[in-house]
Amino acid sequence: MYRILFSIGGFPVYSYGVLLGIAFLIGILFAIRRALQLGVSPESVVEAASLCIIGAVLGSRFAYVLLHLEYYRRYPLHILSFREGGLTFYGGVLGAILLTVPYLHLKRYKLAVFFDLFAPPLALGYAVARIGCFLNGCCYGRISPFSVFPLGVKFPHLEGFRYPTQIYAIGYSLIILFVLLRIEKSRWFKGELFLDYLVLYGVARFLIEYLRDEPFAVLGVFTLGQAACLGIILFALVLKGVLRKRVQSSA
Repeated sequence: MYRILFSIGGFPVYSYGVLLGIAFLIGILFAIRRALQLGVSPESVVEAASLCIIGAVLGSRFAYVLLHLEYYRRYPLHILSFREGGLTFYGGVLGAILLTVPYLHLKRYKLAVFFDLFAPPLALGYAVARIGCFLNGCCYGRISPFSVFPLGVKFPHLEGFRYPTQIYAIGYSLIILFVLLRIEKSRWFKGELFLDYLVLYGVARFLIEYLRDEPFAVLGVFTLGQAACLGIILFALVLKGVLRKRVQSSA
């Protein structure tokens, strides 16, 4: 793995932080391109994206710290070590929503349009960020009986060969991106594309969790990530069903 890409004056530059920055940049540029197609001003996209980044980083870090509270009680100074990795996706999404939605409402932007606008860039940015996870050696899988890529990878700091779940995450996120772009024009209502993203991501992440090196802490059969996935999937499907019926009844 390549946790540290290079050093500047003795200060290490971590691959995770670099790839995370690239992911945000690519996501914003993609969103701006989509904004021009959807009749949204690029300036408003940059404003929203800036708040999304702040909310996503803070929310994802907060959620990660909660999930690993025992460790951070012992090493509280590591809580602010963002560049070393340790971010939770759903915490990031929630943090971005909580910080950005009030601003969009205040500016009287159409929330549903922005949710749909950012769904594909979110999938693309997630795929890029997972490259950083692979280089960093975090978010790895359980011990694999295989020693040949892509079923098994030897991480220097871990015993045995592991499932490269970071690579699997890159793959399914790119597939989700392709699906979203294909179904975008067939949506029933504004905001549906974002709900579709939540469902697709939730299903893919739920399945990958069986290969990730996480304890089955919920009833002995689900990881905490899987429990979160089930909640998000249910929420998105119910909301999508309600909104579809509303559209059909008003037609």
